[in-house]
Amino acid sequence: MGFAQFMVSSMKSNRRRQKRTPFDKESIYLSGNSKQEKLQFKKATKEQLWKIRNRMKRSNSIYQQKLIGYTCLASIAIISTFIYLIKLYL
Repeated sequence: MGFAQFMVSSMKSNRRRQKRTPFDKESIYLSGNSKQEKLQFKKATKEQLWKIRNRMKRSNSIYQQKLIGYTCLASIAIISTFIYLIKLYL
């Protein structure tokens, strides 16, 4: 019974996925779900590209700092656990 219900829910979700609009951004204009109309893409100016590039660099550097911090915390916790276990059994 569970397998049949899974198949039915999978078919429903696939049908819903086909009806979605492929883009939902400010720079792309769609009218409803019509697939006949072509998409209109706006091109960014040099200033906008520069701002996007700087924003991406900033967010990547923040992500890398967080990743390094969490890795250090995890390694310290693992090393301290091993040291505690070694002292406990010796």
